[in-house]
Amino acid sequence: MDKDYDIKEKLLYELEKIHSIIDELEKPHFDYKEVEEELEENRNKYEALINSAPFGIITIDTRGIITSINDRALNFIGQEIEETVGKHFTKIKFLNAEDIPRYLKIMAFALSGRKGVPFEISGLDREGNEFFGEVSYGLVEKNGQVKSIQVFITDITDRKKTEDKLRYVKFHDNLTGLFNRTYFEEEIARLDTERQLPLSFIIGDVNGLKIINDAHGIKEGDLVLKTIAEILKEQCRKEDIISRWGEDEFAILLPQTSADYAKKIVSRIKKACQRSTSTTAKFDFSIGTATKEKPDQNIQDVIRDAKDEMYKNKLFELKSIPDSVISSFLDSLLKSSYETREHGKRVRKMVLKLGKAKGLPKSKLDQLSMLADLHDLGKIAIPDDIVTKKDQLSDRDWKVLRSYPEIGYNIALASQKFSSIAEYILTHHERWDGKGYPQGLKGEDIPLLSRMTAIADAYDVMRSGRFYKRTLSKNEAIEELRKSSGTQFDPVLVEEFVKILEEEE
Repeated sequence: MDKDYDIKEKLLYELEKIHSIIDELEKPHFDYKEVEEELEENRNKYEALINSAPFGIITIDTRGIITSINDRALNFIGQEIEETVGKHFTKIKFLNAEDIPRYLKIMAFALSGRKGVPFEISGLDREGNEFFGEVSYGLVEKNGQVKSIQVFITDITDRKKTEDKLRYVKFHDNLTGLFNRTYFEEEIARLDTERQLPLSFIIGDVNGLKIINDAHGIKEGDLVLKTIAEILKEQCRKEDIISRWGEDEFAILLPQTSADYAKKIVSRIKKACQRSTSTTAKFDFSIGTATKEKPDQNIQDVIRDAKDEMYKNKLFELKSIPDSVISSFLDSLLKSSYETREHGKRVRKMVLKLGKAKGLPKSKLDQLSMLADLHDLGKIAIPDDIVTKKDQLSDRDWKVLRSYPEIGYNIALASQKFSSIAEYILTHHERWDGKGYPQGLKGEDIPLLSRMTAIADAYDVMRSGRFYKRTLSKNEAIEELRKSSGTQFDPVLVEEFVKILEEEE
């Protein structure tokens, strides 16, 4: 850079000398021949400098006419010397027409004697290759007046391409070519303004990607992801921000897009996925969407709403789940901070005693045992921040939480092994007085196994405690069960359950 600076200074110096000599020639002079020789010598020095310079040089007079240009600059702009020298600089074909007003302003700024900051230009060089240049200029002045402008063009093509590659790697997913989560979250922060409302968010998840990888190989799984990426690009608009959000998740940010229009895009994506024949493996793509419509809405709440809807749709849309997948769901649930394997064991032990006391056949006792393990299976789809929340749950939180029996029902129903207990999972939060969920069943309309499991589950929760409840003693828990007898729980079953607890002593 220092070497380039020295060359530019020498060029300006030689050009100023040339202008001084020309001024002298315009005056009556004693030795005209001597001045001409000096002028020729300085012109030769100047030409030698500009032709050996490692950057492009264009000299422009005060009218904007190009008076000289070196070979390097000609190569940059892809033109010949006869097409440039003697022509106004705006006639350079390399320049974009929409940028001409900006360059004229820079010219006027320079003629006022002020120096501006370097700026970038881009186009195709003589060989048709993409070229990026950094443009700066120096002023040739005499007696406080600008005589000409020396424009310097430095080739920064390699640097720009390296920067672009680094930026691409930083902000793009290597497999699909979509934006990655880092870039997406920056765009969320940038577009979360009132001007962009309504701001819609779509999130989608590939159903059973692990199963596809296991059954068909990772290459097929990757092909599924790339196929979905292409579908999203085809079905979304140019201004929509599409990203790979996670391993098997994709997210789309849609500025100035209503909830209704976002749902139309979701519908198009779903249909395109169903029609796709690009992969050997059949795949499903579950999608959720939510929209920020008011400035005071928190964008993170909107994103969470879309994720909640996606998870719910994901589990409702499953049509056939291998038992191994159910087992993996159960393992994930049991390893979580809010549900333990011991809880299932304790519920199973108590509810089996109750079942035997009721004289249930072995087939029903087997179902009861499975139900004790799987009654909370649907919680796998409930966000951790709701299930583990220490503060009072909001109405929205309760709405999400109360969806888990239906989710568990759909998971179990999709499995041949567990479908026989799906109805019991669905109804284990119904109440004796009809104020339970999700169906509002009352009394003996609630399946017996569900009523039994509800009592054992509630007792164990009271005895072991939760984030939102203190641990109760055995007597306190029995008292609470009796308080809810006839309202929440089957009164006959409560007394039989309490009798078993008392006999254990």
